[in-house]
Amino acid sequence: MTAIGGLVLDALRARPDHVAFRHGSAEVTYREAERLVLGVADALAGAGLRPGDTVLQIRPNDPLQWLVNAACYVAGHRSAALSPGALRGAALAERLDLVAPDAVLAEPGDPDLDAWSRAHPGVRVLTDRDLMAAGEPGTAVRAPASAVVRLAFTSGTTGPVKGVELSGGALGTVATVLRDTLPWPERPRVLCPESVSGGFGNMVLPTLMLGGTFVVPERPGPDALLEAAVRHRPTVLMAMPPALRALLAHPGAAGHDWSSLALVVYSGASFTDEEIDRAHALFGEVLCGVFGQVEVPKTIAWTCPADHLDPRFRSSLGVPFPGTEIRVCGPGGRDLPAGQAGELWVRGPTTACAYAFPAGTPVENGWLRTGDVCRRDAHGRLHHVNRVQDVLRIGDIYVCPNDLEAAVSRHVGHLAAVVPTGPASVAVLVEGVASPDTASRDAVSRGTVSRERETASRDTVSRDTGSWDTMEKAVRDALRDAPVVIDAVVPVERLLRDVMGRLDRARLAEVAG
Repeated sequence: MTAIGGLVLDALRARPDHVAFRHGSAEVTYREAERLVLGVADALAGAGLRPGDTVLQIRPNDPLQWLVNAACYVAGHRSAALSPGALRGAALAERLDLVAPDAVLAEPGDPDLDAWSRAHPGVRVLTDRDLMAAGEPGTAVRAPASAVVRLAFTSGTTGPVKGVELSGGALGTVATVLRDTLPWPERPRVLCPESVSGGFGNMVLPTLMLGGTFVVPERPGPDALLEAAVRHRPTVLMAMPPALRALLAHPGAAGHDWSSLALVVYSGASFTDEEIDRAHALFGEVLCGVFGQVEVPKTIAWTCPADHLDPRFRSSLGVPFPGTEIRVCGPGGRDLPAGQAGELWVRGPTTACAYAFPAGTPVENGWLRTGDVCRRDAHGRLHHVNRVQDVLRIGDIYVCPNDLEAAVSRHVGHLAAVVPTGPASVAVLVEGVASPDTASRDAVSRGTVSRERETASRDTVSRDTGSWDTMEKAVRDALRDAPVVIDAVVPVERLLRDVMGRLDRARLAEVAG
């Protein structure tokens, strides 16, 4: 297992005159990138930081952000990052207290950060200028593979935020596996609007190991992404589904020549058949999905472009990455056969072994329990079903809302969401229908109609009482053979979704309650 810091320096020294990064009109060569990495490492040491100390960045997304990470990888510091303005006030102070940084890299003028810093005078607050002030860089001592060099945060959408500790060896293996597995073009020009300190930051080193260039748009949003595509003619586009959806909907996207693209890599959620078809029409048949978690960065499973042409596989998570072992297990830990839904367990060299907070380990007997409920089909591909907290455990099986939702939708012709209300009971929310008791109330609560229109809305809906009774009966008939009790059938104007386009089950449970 090779530490990521050594891989960074080896990659940068292999092609000194090539362009490593582009950011707007600025560019950084491999030689300049190496000098920056070593210079930042020296500057951190000069500020009194030692191996094992934590460096937290709160600064914009740009190449320097990744180069600071790389300096930490080389020197053996724990690198962490927050987006500027992502947390404010007490929420920022709480996160800072959890991270307990030894140094914070940020620009001055943030009152919340300044207030926290005054209460923690031992924490060094550094600026970009401080990092650039170092003289001629020295020879870096490469941190061992066992050193923890990354502190990454879970999203907190399914529970308390966790601080995931990743070793240099695990991250080095992530880079090598991604380089050797994905169908990269030669010397890729990668355009990526996502944070280089987030999950897609794991794609920077594979790009450099292949002699490529990593392009970071000057600002967020689809306009900047399209401008960067026009300027740099990428051969690889990498983005989360929200960014790709925004690009697909952009009025200027269809007029751009995307023929340079050999690969479009996405992660975080699957696309619908309609979205895949639109992406193929715009970019070509070049989609590639990667699936991972913060605890297993981007290296659990993947789908190749050919999978997106096969109706059986296009919405799957794909096959495991080389070196990643998987199990699909029932509630008691029993391995389940193909076709049966169970929790996905993962083991491999890219898996984190510890949490900084809350203190503990995500691994049990060598296996990470991911919290994702999946099925493995007869071809060995994984299909995501639900999160484990959203399913019902009845005996030694998981009853999955997605399966119940599909049954309802097929039967009644409307999209549905199913949320647990008890150990074996559920509520069913049906989109695009209304009842006299709920339609205007729901619309007003979401701000979609004014109070003045509420009475008119009720009058209109009251004429449809009979049709709602028929709909409710149809929903119950659809789940007649399911091992659940239906507590309520709830009509809604639309089903609430999160930023990734998935059903927002926590908010839907509040609506159903």
